[in-house]
Amino acid sequence: MEEKQEKEIKEEIREVKEAIKWLSRKSAEKIYKIDSRVQKQIKKTSDIISKHLDDVEKDRRRKMEEIRYIGVEFDPVKVKQGQSEINAALKSGFEPIRDFETARGIIMVLGKWGEKDVQHKTGY
Repeated sequence: MEEKQEKEIKEEIREVKEAIKWLSRKSAEKIYKIDSRVQKQIKKTSDIISKHLDDVEKDRRRKMEEIRYIGVEFDPVKVKQGQSEINAALKSGFEPIRDFETARGIIMVLGKWGEKDVQHKTGY
């Protein structure tokens, strides 16, 4: 093999090695960026799941103590009465659960929640 060909081959090999190094750096940078985004998403998802589990646990410790069905008729006089009943129930700790539409108005379902006796249930 001629010396000139040998030099050309060595130069091509050097260029290929440089290209591989460059690609490796670029790949590493891209992988790092992707990994960073994935880690952020994992953290965000983990936080959402943790909050949801906390809410589920909180709800599990609650029990309904009382339920009320309050009818509100769409009549100028009776609507005020129903509104007053609902406001009084809300002030005394009731929370809206659901409402049903009727031909004459609505029926509000309200519940009052309290803590379950966890010690009694678990035996601790």
